[in-house]
Amino acid sequence: MRAERLLLLLALALAGCAPNLPAPDVTVKASAYLPGQGGQVAALPTDWWQIFDNPALDRLEQSGLRANSDIAQASAALAAARDDARAADGAFLPQLVLGPSGYPAVSRQSYPTGPNGYPPYTIYTLAGEISYDPGLFGARHFTFANGAALAAYQDAELDAARQSVTGNIAAAAIALAGDEAQIETTSRIIATEQRLLTLLQGEYADGAIPQLDVLQQQSTILATQASLPALRTQAQQQRDRLAVLTGSLPASFIAPDPRLAALALPTNIPVVLPSAYLRNRPDIRAALAQVAAQHAALGVAVAHMYPDLSLSATGGYAAELTSALFNTSSAFWVLAGNLLAPLYEGGTLRAHKQAAQAQLAGALSAYHGAVLNAFAQAADALSAVRNGQDALARASAAAQTADRAYQLAAAQYRLGAVDYTTVLTAQTQAAQAALSQIQARTTLLAAIATLQSAMAN
Repeated sequence: MRAERLLLLLALALAGCAPNLPAPDVTVKASAYLPGQGGQVAALPTDWWQIFDNPALDRLEQSGLRANSDIAQASAALAAARDDARAADGAFLPQLVLGPSGYPAVSRQSYPTGPNGYPPYTIYTLAGEISYDPGLFGARHFTFANGAALAAYQDAELDAARQSVTGNIAAAAIALAGDEAQIETTSRIIATEQRLLTLLQGEYADGAIPQLDVLQQQSTILATQASLPALRTQAQQQRDRLAVLTGSLPASFIAPDPRLAALALPTNIPVVLPSAYLRNRPDIRAALAQVAAQHAALGVAVAHMYPDLSLSATGGYAAELTSALFNTSSAFWVLAGNLLAPLYEGGTLRAHKQAAQAQLAGALSAYHGAVLNAFAQAADALSAVRNGQDALARASAAAQTADRAYQLAAAQYRLGAVDYTTVLTAQTQAAQAALSQIQARTTLLAAIATLQSAMAN
């Protein structure tokens, strides 16, 4: 009994002994990468795409969150990681089984002769075993920490999948809306150019203009028509992309196409981005969780270099007669403990430790790289938004000027001051300016979506 008590006390004493592993340095001076105010900032809404105030886009986003295969895969991986973490926790809890190690729970063993000439006898046994591994020298602590970190990593990966899917859906929907608006406007331009061609052909027949004017207008129409197939192809590609993102077959997918004009331009677009917005990005959280997991794996590797203690207790009943099996006098129990200390293992344990150290260093490098990439993406998105705002302002001004010129030409034509050719030419120029405005609006909306997705947590 004394030996068993000493063994138990030793286990309890050593269970709290863990190697002192310094925590990895994951501090980031965010202000060095991105301008913005510090302190507390308001969190972005999860449904960030609602800033565009478009029901069709909302339906696409919700469909993607429900049925996207990448999100489903990430969700399954998270469930598996949580189960693995629970399994790792359970390995260090007392284990109770029927039957001692290597033996059945209920046994019948016959002996031909007993000692000192005793007659043959049979022993009936009913026994169970409880075992416990205290996880000395941090083995239990770091195993728990590793499982929790891996679960946190998969949780961040799930958020990253959602962020990617919602961002890609918004990008595809905006691109589709832009393509369809360009197709519509280009078709109007072609119709106007066709009317102008008809006029020129009449004037050429009357001998008022040379044939060159007619040929140049025909060339202009053909060039404009040549842009339509590419636009239609792009639009179909975006529809197919939306189908895949929302978990649908392209052949049977009917996109609730958001109209470009119905996609609102947010008025509260940030000029600078607070760095605090980026600290909870899924990719940064995932990289940080990998650092934590590798740090815990290093702790496990170090713990394996120290002695390992396991405790077990076996108890039950043993008797020659089944009728006496459960008598108090038939009860027995055995307490045992094993203390194993590595003496020489050919450098295996040290190599495992060094490998874990290298993996931790790699995880730290990946984390700092993820931080830099996040800030670079955010800075690029901010720049794209600012430049897009400037481009749209200029394109809108040009479209307004071209439209005024068309209205003036139409008014002068009614007064007989200009011919109808002048009116049609001004109309075509106005439509071309409107086309440039559509392209600028599409580019700005896409940049805003990219920025909002980059800030989403």
